[in-house]
Amino acid sequence: MTSGLEKIKENLGNNIKKYRKELKLTQFELSIQADIVEDFLQSIEVGRKMPSMETLGKIADALKVEPYELLK
Repeated sequence: MTSGLEKIKENLGNNIKKYRKELKLTQFELSIQADIVEDFLQSIEVGRKMPSMETLGKIADALKVEPYELLK
């Protein structure tokens, strides 16, 4: 059974990837726009890492969505 945190990380990663692809951005391009390290973004997308609230906000801004949209 998947824990609550694991499910949140999975949903977050899937949503970031979905919005990134809708904007036709690569992970590298999104990492530049969000001012984060590409490897960290990749770890978030695959559900290995959880970003801070500040980083979540930067990613959301770069994807032109509200942060809560990434956590659905």
